[in-house]
Amino acid sequence: MSKDDDIIELVEDEMPIFDDPVSQRAYAFVHLAQFAESSKDDTARDLTYTMMRKVCASIKTTSTADLKVIDGGKS
Repeated sequence: MSKDDDIIELVEDEMPIFDDPVSQRAYAFVHLAQFAESSKDDTARDLTYTMMRKVCASIKTTSTADLKVIDGGKS
């Protein structure tokens, strides 16, 4: 059973709230990078780098652009 002292607050009052999921992920990436830079524990740092790669992978999306042929272009 844990005590209240064991609870780590991950969301701070001054943290912005984003409606855009990509912005949320970019914000998370920055915080992970800051932690990785300051971490003295090699295992925690390696795990943080893994998390950062996952955040990057979650941002990549397929294109939703419509490609159309424009008449009059050079062949």
